[in-house]
Amino acid sequence: MSTLQNAYAAGTINTSRFVIADATHPNAAIQAIDGTRLPLGISTNASRRHPDPGFTQAQVDEAALQGEVIGIHPPGTVGVDLLCNAAWHPGDLLMSDANGKGIVATTGKYYGARAQTAGTVGALCPVDVVCGLTP
Repeated sequence: MSTLQNAYAAGTINTSRFVIADATHPNAAIQAIDGTRLPLGISTNASRRHPDPGFTQAQVDEAALQGEVIGIHPPGTVGVDLLCNAAWHPGDLLMSDANGKGIVATTGKYYGARAQTAGTVGALCPVDVVCGLTP
C-alpha cells in the first residue's frame, strides 16, 4: 500500500516522474531535471484529466499544473510506476534524466529509485522509491 505525500506544484509535473523540492513555496515541488538534487520521490501515475479523445497526449500525461496539488510517492514506497528513458536491470539505482524520467544513476549523482524489474524504454516500470547519493 502506498501513501502519497502532497506538495504544491511549482510548475507542470508529469505522471510517473522524479520530483524535487522547489524554493518558491514552503511545500513546493517541481519535476526533476537531472541527478544533481535529492528527489522527494516519484509523482503519481494518475493524470489530472480523465481520458478523453479530445485531449492531447501531453495533456493526459500531466499529473499537476503550477498551483495545483501533486501527489508524490515518498521514499519507502514499493511498486511505483516510473517512466523509463534508458534500459536498466533489476536492482539498478535510478536517477532523473532531463525530463524526470528514469535512467541508471551515475557516480556522484542522487538516485531516487531501485529497479524491481528490467526497464523498457518508453514503458512504465515498477520501482522501489529509495533516495541517496551514489558513491
